[in-house]
Amino acid sequence: MKKTTIYTVSLISLLFLSALFFLLFSSLRPKSKPVALLPLVREEKLMEAETTKDLPQFKGVEISLVDQANKLNWKLTVEKLIEEDGLCLLSGIKGEYYTLSGQTYLVEAAQGEMGKDFSWLRLFPEATLSGRELSLQAEELSWDSRSGEEITGNNLFVTNQDLKIRAKEFRFKPEEGGLVIPGESRWSFR
Repeated sequence: MKKTTIYTVSLISLLFLSALFFLLFSSLRPKSKPVALLPLVREEKLMEAETTKDLPQFKGVEISLVDQANKLNWKLTVEKLIEEDGLCLLSGIKGEYYTLSGQTYLVEAAQGEMGKDFSWLRLFPEATLSGRELSLQAEELSWDSRSGEEITGNNLFVTNQDLKIRAKEFRFKPEEGGLVIPGESRWSFR
């Protein structure tokens, strides 16, 4: 019986010393501080901003666009051009649009997009196309080299001397009779 008591007392004292050592060690160990994640998030935002700055940018660019028959359709001056994945972002666009017969239309838009291969162009918002007989304003003008002279667009507003037209969509073919408006439109004559 003496051996079992010694064995039990030593086991209890060993457990007591272990618990005491654990409590003492945990209180003496320095407490860790939480990691600040917000600076890391800010760094990621800065890195994203830096990558957009790394995109090629050009200022004061002159662009000429031709159709598939290599006839000049557009001659534009762009304040700022930024190259992105497969397209070019344009801003401050002014220039001229040429027809086959030699008519010239002045073009102006705040922004636009163009294919890197110069095969398509989209001008928005409030793009203006004005010539001798016609002044055309639209939220969007689109052109494709395959379509040649055809310009398509959305939310058209045309003003002429005695005529006003509003339409949701349109096609402009100067050599084939001018303006084609499918669907709904509003006309007013003076």
